[in-house]
Formats: sequence, C-alpha cells, structure tokens
Amino acid sequence: MYIRSILFVFIASIFFGCKNKVPFKPDYEVAEGVIIGVEICKNNQSANAWLVQFSGPNAGGKSYGEKIAYNGVVYNNVLKTYQLPDSSKVSGKRFFFEFYLDGKSNQQICDITNPITFNIEEIRIINILTSRN
Repeated sequence: MYIRSILFVFIASIFFGCKNKVPFKPDYEVAEGVIIGVEICKNNQSANAWLVQFSGPNAGGKSYGEKIAYNGVVYNNVLKTYQLPDSSKVSGKRFFFEFYLDGKSNQQICDITNPITFNIEEIRIINILTSRN
C-alpha cells in the first residue's frame, strides 16, 4: 500500500509537472544545405565567404536566402557564411546547419580584379553536421 501511494504521487507529479509546457523552440535556425562554392574577393582565400544553397522549406516551413547566378548556374535559397570549417569547404557536399541569420552582408571592398561577390543574407554557424545524402 505504501509503495502504491509513492508510485501514484510520482506519476501524478510527472503528469501535472509536464502539463501546459510549451515545446522547446530553439532561437536559431536549422536546415539542410549544399555548399555551392566560394566568393572571390580577397587575395587571402580564408577571408572569402562561402555560398550555401538551402533546399526549399525546412521542417518548420521556412525558406532562406536569395536567387543568384554562380558559374553560369542559377541557384535559389542561397546564403553566405565566413565561418565554414576547412573540412566542410567542398563544393557539392551536403550538411545540416544550425545557424543564426545575420542579415544582408555589407558590400566588401575587394582587393582583386573582377571579383565575384553577392550582397545576400549572411549566416553565423553554430553547428554543422554531415548529411547522409
């Protein structure tokens, strides 16, 4: 009888403790994207931004980025980042990104002739995981 009472109190506390709780919603974005390539603006290659195309709406129904033409191909939903790890700088590679949207990037002052840059929204990467596809 004593054990039943304790078990009942335990289960009731779990039930009432979880009632009316809002599901966790992160303050950052999560989406799958593919690395398109790198902007060409600076002689120092590590100072150039990388372009990421995010496939249509994510699980939350959000779409990101803008339409650009890069190397003769038109891409939709493109954002850029300066924080791509060296191990992820592979065009065509697919990743899952956790990131913050940082708004449109300022137009850079380039130090090369005929730069290839885009005035599109920038992301700040929190985490990046390799996609299975």
